[in-house]
Amino acid sequence: MTRNVCRKSLDAVLGWLVMGCLLLYGAVRRLFCARYRTPLSQLEVSSILVSKLCCLGDGVLAVPAIRALKERYPEAALTLICTPRSVEAFRGQPFIDRIVNLQVTGFGGMKEIMLSGPRVVREALSAVRGCRPDLAVDLDLYYKLTPILGFLSGAPIRTGFDTEGKRRGCLFTHKAPRDPDRHEVLCFLEILEAVGIETEDTSLCLWEDPEASAAVVEMLGEEGIAPGERYGVLTPGSSSNWPVKRWAAERFASVGRHLVEQHEMRVIVLGAGFEAELGQDVAEKIGGGAVNLAGKTSIRETIEILRGAEIAVTNDSGPMHLAAAVSTPVVAIFGPTNPNKWRPWAEASRVVTSDECPRRPCYYLSAMPPCDAHDCLGTIGVSEVVGAVDELLAGTQ
Repeated sequence: MTRNVCRKSLDAVLGWLVMGCLLLYGAVRRLFCARYRTPLSQLEVSSILVSKLCCLGDGVLAVPAIRALKERYPEAALTLICTPRSVEAFRGQPFIDRIVNLQVTGFGGMKEIMLSGPRVVREALSAVRGCRPDLAVDLDLYYKLTPILGFLSGAPIRTGFDTEGKRRGCLFTHKAPRDPDRHEVLCFLEILEAVGIETEDTSLCLWEDPEASAAVVEMLGEEGIAPGERYGVLTPGSSSNWPVKRWAAERFASVGRHLVEQHEMRVIVLGAGFEAELGQDVAEKIGGGAVNLAGKTSIRETIEILRGAEIAVTNDSGPMHLAAAVSTPVVAIFGPTNPNKWRPWAEASRVVTSDECPRRPCYYLSAMPPCDAHDCLGTIGVSEVVGAVDELLAGTQ
């Protein structure tokens, strides 16, 4: 599996050196400029900078915090800086005034850093300096780049995660701990609580894209699925970095056959481009009634397909959070990750996991010990997942 060793090492060494220099500069800046000594309660907040570079699922879970920011400062211009890995969580959201989409994926290792890094850093600096924020909110987790950008934006008030072991909180004026056992939606809201902003609205939402909706109607029609026809969705893949999150394709196919035979619905298999072969394998094992669209849909089209589904069965992955955000009942299969932190944020959801592995959850901050996931994912049976599916479908009738 990919562990992004080069990027993490560069962030740890170079990031800490840059932060150390900025700490000294910040002390001088506070001494000579009253703006940097002014508390938030006395500032007129006319511009807000939010950083959320990674990733799609995390971005969906950050939506309540971003919405609460805009509700607290409705007249302020809210600029969000993100990447292609997270942008579709934010596109079309009415509480975001401007999106800066940095063209870097994080999947290219040192080659991407060398070729794209300088350009991306220039674009990021131009964007954060250009919005002249009064308040900078960092919703990323462990890299030091975003605290540095927040500092260089000139924002006098800066808040974000002081993640244990990552030494990234020293440039924040207000810090929030990141509890490894608390759901990420609530952790994001604790970042706002650090600057006195609270909300009772923790609901997720995603913009309904009319163009993508029309494309989905046409796409499904070509597969013989008429508007209003019942279907379920299977997403048997996961991030290319973490194949150990994947439940067996054969077991996904068994769930698909159950949906076809017992619930009389079509089954759509979804996934990214690199999962096309996996999707085809699952669809073929299901047989009649299954359609493989893995690698054939954009993220926006995936969202609209999920929005129309009766149910979604997923691994712990971005589509799991997308399904929850559009109020589609979702059964989520968890292996090495912690469902207390990452479970679907929706009432109509069920988590299926195994208690037989004494080491789980062992995935934390994009790292885990070597493991083939045999003890946690391998012990989850089809009957457990089918039982959760039947329970949810019974509740929607």
